[in-house]
Amino acid sequence: MIEETRGIKSYEDVYDITRSGRIISKKTGRVWHRNGDEYGYANVHLVKNGERTLRKTFELWKCAFHDAAEHEYKGER
Repeated sequence: MIEETRGIKSYEDVYDITRSGRIISKKTGRVWHRNGDEYGYANVHLVKNGERTLRKTFELWKCAFHDAAEHEYKGER
């Protein structure tokens, strides 16, 4: 089964996010590793034009899948 993916706002040409919350590099097809912070949120470092930014995965998912129910997200919030 193929999972639905959408581009991440401001990173559409670099990364996709899946309906379950996985971040995938468009260049390599590799699933990006997520780290949890002390509050239990899953974070990811996104790189674009040599600039690295720490983002909350759930916030990226909410922006991309604003029409989806929150129970579809499989990561930490």
